[in-house]
Amino acid sequence: MPHLHSLVRLFHRAGVPCDFLTTNPRLLPTGPVRRTLRRGVDVDEDWMAAALRWREGHGGRVVLGDDGLLTAVRDSALPPEDQCRLLGITGPGHLDHVGSKAGLAEALARGGVAQPRFRVARGASDAAAACAAVGYPVVVKVDRSAGGDGVFVCRSSADADALAGRLPPGRLLVQEWVDGETIDLSGFFGAGRPVHFVHAEFLETVGGPHAPSKRRRYTHPGALGPEVFDAVAGMAAALGLDGFANLTAMRRRDDGALLFIEADLRPNVWVEMSRHMGDDPAPSIGAWLERGETMARPRPPDGPATLEIAYLFRLRPRDAWLNRHGAWRQFADHDPWRVVCFLAGGRINGWARSVARRFRRHDGPAR
Repeated sequence: MPHLHSLVRLFHRAGVPCDFLTTNPRLLPTGPVRRTLRRGVDVDEDWMAAALRWREGHGGRVVLGDDGLLTAVRDSALPPEDQCRLLGITGPGHLDHVGSKAGLAEALARGGVAQPRFRVARGASDAAAACAAVGYPVVVKVDRSAGGDGVFVCRSSADADALAGRLPPGRLLVQEWVDGETIDLSGFFGAGRPVHFVHAEFLETVGGPHAPSKRRRYTHPGALGPEVFDAVAGMAAALGLDGFANLTAMRRRDDGALLFIEADLRPNVWVEMSRHMGDDPAPSIGAWLERGETMARPRPPDGPATLEIAYLFRLRPRDAWLNRHGAWRQFADHDPWRVVCFLAGGRINGWARSVARRFRRHDGPAR
């Protein structure tokens, strides 16, 4: 969970104490972290049961840190109402889009949310027919792919036929290829309404066009037209969002249409990055948790309308040293030891491993 410290800081600024249920022995209570419950040490029961019991006792919210936890909840035998309490959605009617790209496309279609043309294939044997129905070029997505894995581009029927033998069993989502910019619209939502969201254009990714972003250009939502807010609000209602959601859209180049393509019910490593341009999500989250206030159409910004920034740990150490893409802004945002190790280019970690190997060569202290 690389965004852990950012998430803790965000909740601390919002005036919300954090408790953690974790397997990480290094995650200790601090000022913002009230308690750390270690699985197998402080908590012996199933982690889902422990999280639900904590939520019932504290009246708080459960935030899951990665896609694996989301999938585990969705595949569990928990009653649908309990799954919703852990996943951050308003009711069982929205469970079908959790962890499923095909389910997401179908939910957006029911809600009238703009998205690329699509077909859902039952399996690899139907993939070529679905591709032909959408029209080439297309993007083929494994139903539970993540981080760019399981996403393929087919530009012809020959590509589709060649891909069929490599696809795993299960449903597939086939979408039209959209020529345009990738836009992050992630944020925090309450009862199907936006509480705070960002608008960040992907400028550079790490490992391919469908991979996580490395460098972004943020634009304050108040500097955009009302259609962006309306689009995000429509998606939040269609999916029943009630917590953090990692949303991605494409802005089509020829007509500027905003088409939604992804929704993961978790925060990402950029969860508080917009505060560097004066658009801190913490006050909005605090107002929702305390008074149930959601977001009205955003006002024009008081400060800069745009900010270009890269995620520190996806840069080369040399670029960070030279403050490229605003890297220095983030030095105080992360664990100091992790920042030092990163700036050293792995030399510190290598030195520590070398010392440990030398120590292990001895059976014990010299006599």
